[in-house]
Amino acid sequence: MTPAATPADLPASLAWWLVLALLLALGWLAHGWRRARDAQRQCEALARTARAERAELIEGIETLSEAYSMFDADDRLLIYNQAFARLYPVSAPHWRPGMRYEDLLRGIIAAGEVTPAIGQEEAWLAERMQMHRAPGEPWLQELPGNRWVRIYERQTASGGTIGIRADVTELVRTQQALQTSQAQLRAIISTAGVAIVTTDAEGRMRSANPAALRLFGYELDEMLGQDVAMLMDEPERSTHGHYLLRFRQGQGGQLMGRAREFNALHKSGRPLTVQLSVSEVRSEAEQLFVAVISDLTERKRFEIELQHANEQLLRLSTTDALTELANRRLLMQRLEDEWRRGLRTGAPLSLLLVDVDYFKLYNDHYGHQAGDDALVAVASVLRNSANRPADLVARYGGEEFVLLLAQTDTEGARAVATRCRELLAGLALAHELSPLGGGLLTLSIGMVSGVPYRGSSASQWLAQADLALYQAKSQGRDRAVVAPVFSEA
Repeated sequence: MTPAATPADLPASLAWWLVLALLLALGWLAHGWRRARDAQRQCEALARTARAERAELIEGIETLSEAYSMFDADDRLLIYNQAFARLYPVSAPHWRPGMRYEDLLRGIIAAGEVTPAIGQEEAWLAERMQMHRAPGEPWLQELPGNRWVRIYERQTASGGTIGIRADVTELVRTQQALQTSQAQLRAIISTAGVAIVTTDAEGRMRSANPAALRLFGYELDEMLGQDVAMLMDEPERSTHGHYLLRFRQGQGGQLMGRAREFNALHKSGRPLTVQLSVSEVRSEAEQLFVAVISDLTERKRFEIELQHANEQLLRLSTTDALTELANRRLLMQRLEDEWRRGLRTGAPLSLLLVDVDYFKLYNDHYGHQAGDDALVAVASVLRNSANRPADLVARYGGEEFVLLLAQTDTEGARAVATRCRELLAGLALAHELSPLGGGLLTLSIGMVSGVPYRGSSASQWLAQADLALYQAKSQGRDRAVVAPVFSEA
């Protein structure tokens, strides 16, 4: 049996327990400190990962050619790329993360960066906000300068909104040109001096222009839906039904695309001698025939007018009005053609991007008319410098031109560039304000030459030429610089 502790023993025992408790507490504190330190490290690692992921996200959306923006469930700005900012350059410097979409939109409207909103700002804003809150089908937005974007908006699962804006300016302008051409075509048809009648595959008349009504003496409602044979005289009337049947069976067609004399009949019963040309128009939905009908005296005039109209439309769509060079649209078509040809044949291709040095100073000093005259002179120089049938000289925009040289290597491109600068120097066009000191109009040229290969593109070719042009300017202008040749490495 252990003796009871004496009063003298109690302080030593208590001290022992106190020391033990202190050691336990210190151990617990050390363990807690280690856990806190580990937690802090984990938080820092998570933060670094989050920053890296955000950086990757930003890098990813910046590589998009389309404009991108994202708003949270409270309609506040989370992120956007520079392509989005470039669409609205006046208001974009004032955008901040957390900004409400409506405030961002008001800034864009106030800056006049949305053409339809000008003059009806509040009504347009209300309509746009409604579309934003309930995104539906993609829609077009017009920007100043006849620029257009197609807007796609979708809501996220968390209630936010993602917006994609694709620049469709060229597509819209092409559609506008097509609509203009169609309007011109309708105007030509409605005002043409020849009769134009459209029928379906069964020979029922679907349309007739005013000249057809005058020629045959009918009202429009008397012709629509009726058999076209009512306009024919013998023997065509008797054989028309049999001809259509054989055509549908693939046994006819000698009338298609050929002009021939035809016996027709006026409403009054008066016989007519006309000239008929029929064209077939097929679509997925139906088969139509367009008949152009005229008396013999009108035929030649109509053919000449139609040919002239088609040539004018083609010329306007592919030619620069000032210089009469190829325009940018034709250049891009030809560049793609030559690029594909180079891929097939392995033939070299060269591209010269030409810029008139200090042209703005020239314009400001001599006036815009003199500036236009100078561009025409430069165009003539470039045309004379690249005059092979396969060469193309185009106005790229403003004072920039492009020479597309098929089957031409670097030395050939250098020779053409030298000829361009020498011919322009021979004209001795004065440029008194040119910082170059010679007092003459000069050119800077960026060149790229090589053989197209799989994996490269015509747009890369243009970008290389543009880089070479930039180098020519940075090196003092009035010179030609060759870009590095592409390789498959």
